[in-house]
Amino acid sequence: MILEMGLIAGGIPAGWALRRRAAVVRGVNTALGWTVRIMLFLLGLSLGLDDELIGQMKSLGLYAAVISSFSVAGCFVAARILGRFAFPEYAAGKDSSEGGRFAANASSFIALGFFMSGVMLGCLRVLPQGVAAAEAAVWVLYLLLVLAGMTVGFDLKALGIVRDMKGRILFIPLGVVAGTLCGSALAWLVLSSFSGLSLPESLAVGAGFGYYSLATVIMTRLGDPALGSVALLSNMIHEALALLLPPFLVRFSGRLGPVLAGGAAAMDTCLPVIAQVSGERCAILALFSGMCLTLLVPVVVPLLMALR
Repeated sequence: MILEMGLIAGGIPAGWALRRRAAVVRGVNTALGWTVRIMLFLLGLSLGLDDELIGQMKSLGLYAAVISSFSVAGCFVAARILGRFAFPEYAAGKDSSEGGRFAANASSFIALGFFMSGVMLGCLRVLPQGVAAAEAAVWVLYLLLVLAGMTVGFDLKALGIVRDMKGRILFIPLGVVAGTLCGSALAWLVLSSFSGLSLPESLAVGAGFGYYSLATVIMTRLGDPALGSVALLSNMIHEALALLLPPFLVRFSGRLGPVLAGGAAAMDTCLPVIAQVSGERCAILALFSGMCLTLLVPVVVPLLMALR
């Protein structure tokens, strides 16, 4: 987390220094879109190349897909509620245009195509086995973080939003927690009719908040590798949905929707999408919320596991 935050922080002064150069601003925004697509392609490729994960998708993937889908849906609902009662400046319908919506939707379809292409190429073993998709994805992520930091630097005055909101800003990570856990509880109701998954287990999987690596390690160390696999798949799907859905659902949820849906990943992987769809000011909120949720994961997940 320290490295990721350092890359974002390093991009901010660069963006501030180049903020008056229109060509640079356009170039960075264009690069953001393409790096997100490449990132999704590499994520899909790494999934397709991993036979173990593909095998888990057949047996545990349904649990993961249901929990992640309901969790993300809960976050979008929470964002709409917050936009109506706590953050009217980011409510649904604010600062949006039909042209922008169409462009965003087209971009999301393209991003989905990149992800599915990666999965298919991985499964078909079209690319050489020596291709290190996971390692390449890390370097693309680093580039994403620097570019995201630059977009924040283009409007550094947005940092004042944290000061202006004071305690109100805490509603954002709390909204993620509430939306995710409510969604995970509904997912358990759906799954309980044909699975042995308990309510605390479903909540614990959702409580990864998109931070799949940490949640998986915690559950595996607590002696439940099978549930750890569900957490891995669920939070990977959560992150993919948070990258793909915001252009579609921002009209329903308002500009806070991508921030809440990103969960813990809102401060890194999902930050470029948030900056593009919701604006640089919401990117500041995403950084704050993502940091809070990252700190909550190692606390909330073990507590829920202890309730089984």
